[in-house]
Amino acid sequence: MLQKFKAAIVLILLSAIMVSCTNSVEANSPIKTEQGSSVGETSNEIDPSEPVISEEEKAKLELEKKIKEREDLEKKHKEEQGEFYVPLVKIGEEREKKSTEVKALYATGYTAGNELNKERIDAYGAYVKALADKDTKKVNELSKEADKANKFERIVGIAVATEINGLVINVKDDNGFITYDSQVDIVKEMNQETPIPIKDIKNMLKVLKEYDVYTIGRIVAFKDKHLAVAKPEHAIQLKSGGTWLDPNSGNIPWINPFDKYVWDYNISIAKEAALLGFDEIQFDYVRFPDGAKKYNPITEFPGRDGRDKDEAIRDFLKYSREELEPYNVNIGADVFGLITRTWDDYPEDIGQTWILMGEYADIICPMVYPSHYSTGWYNLEDPNSNPYEVIKGAMEEALEKNSSMEKPPVIRSWIQDFDWAGKEYGPKEVRSQIIAAKELGLTEYMVWNPSNVYDPNSYILSDVEKNSIYPLDKGENDYRDKSPVDAADKYLNGKLNGRYSYMYLTTPIADRDKDFDKFKEIEEKSNIKLLKYKVYGYEIDSKDENIATVDLYIKYEKASGDVSEVVEKDNVEWTAIKEKGIWKIKSNFN
Repeated sequence: MLQKFKAAIVLILLSAIMVSCTNSVEANSPIKTEQGSSVGETSNEIDPSEPVISEEEKAKLELEKKIKEREDLEKKHKEEQGEFYVPLVKIGEEREKKSTEVKALYATGYTAGNELNKERIDAYGAYVKALADKDTKKVNELSKEADKANKFERIVGIAVATEINGLVINVKDDNGFITYDSQVDIVKEMNQETPIPIKDIKNMLKVLKEYDVYTIGRIVAFKDKHLAVAKPEHAIQLKSGGTWLDPNSGNIPWINPFDKYVWDYNISIAKEAALLGFDEIQFDYVRFPDGAKKYNPITEFPGRDGRDKDEAIRDFLKYSREELEPYNVNIGADVFGLITRTWDDYPEDIGQTWILMGEYADIICPMVYPSHYSTGWYNLEDPNSNPYEVIKGAMEEALEKNSSMEKPPVIRSWIQDFDWAGKEYGPKEVRSQIIAAKELGLTEYMVWNPSNVYDPNSYILSDVEKNSIYPLDKGENDYRDKSPVDAADKYLNGKLNGRYSYMYLTTPIADRDKDFDKFKEIEEKSNIKLLKYKVYGYEIDSKDENIATVDLYIKYEKASGDVSEVVEKDNVEWTAIKEKGIWKIKSNFN
């Protein structure tokens, strides 16, 4: 009986222990939700129902996703762009914008349509190198093989052997004709009966890339008689009816730079050129016709909507930048040489204002051909006979314009390599233009020769040039060869005579409104009227050569409500700062 009782006690104790252990385990176990999942579960066990995906498979799935998204985007673009549709760069073939100090020669579509034989290119390149080395014996030995090279092969050979590293090639020429076999619907329609000089543009670009040549596709934008004749509703219109014809260009029509259809046409060509592999798109004739005083009263521009001409050109470049952004291509814009000096599209009224165009173009290309300047420019009797002086004067002006901008464009000038009015342009004249810009720190240039025949000696540095340091040291003067006194004089002259562009250019960027029209409006409403001034001299800061103190005398009328007083101050000290290489004045009339 006792044994049975003891056994019962043991069983009761064992049961109590087991219940206690079970409760302890359950207390430390995750709580199950109604769906059976555990709250606070930390297990890393893989659900056997889900397959394991490798990194390679993940990348493949991601690519497939991108391709599907791209297909959907292309379908949307095709619907939106219609006849102007150009596909985007293929996934995996994207590129960065190319950054190069460009020195380029110009080639028409017919020149670029010549065969490119690498053996002949190399032979001509070796010949040019011998010329550069002044190895007469080798020059004579190589001349026979070099003579076999065609015009285009010689251009590439010059790029192989000299500082030339770029080519400007017509994509849409001065008549509006396309130089290659386009696949854009509207462009194909427009050029189905026109000659196509570049038969294999892909191979041409491939060979140029193999020689590391920077390629620029030139598109003549608004001087396009081909489109204007085919679609006269998009041309500049006569108020009396019909299409206006330009007497300065052989009585041809121009397309309307205010017309978005015209914008889309040009940009579709630019997109395709970028897609083919051009590093840069250069818009030439990105302007209105000259002679505006005669045609303004008799013409009209559908789509103008109250805008000035330079606003239309600015808006076109802005739109071009937005549309071409996915193609990662640089954008250049050619401008008249006189645009380095003129202001706010005055007096020509062709739509070209430096500071407006420069905001949306990566490169501004002033056509500073000495033959295009008349007597008196840069104090020269015959500018055509003084190429160095013309380029020097124009580039100084261009640098001053650039210094007024927060993000200025690259300045890459077009220089002259063609004879004019009895003046022959050879290597000496071409090189003098290059050196004039180089002395100011501007190393990029493009050479215009309409026949596309270039003398390689023009691109070979002389011993003097090799041993010189560029840019030249201007001492205390700026790139305009002006001192702080000159800057103060220009600012005060502008204030005295209402020449607001003078004031804008000589005021530090941070001290004025970016918009010139607003800056002008503020100055016109100013309560300070300058009556008289004199600038005595200046002193450079001992700790910073880019800061100076200018000593001057000013007399001005200061208005306060209906009351005004004349203030006269002598030995006033203003601060001058050198900004982007140009002296500016921090004015203070208080």
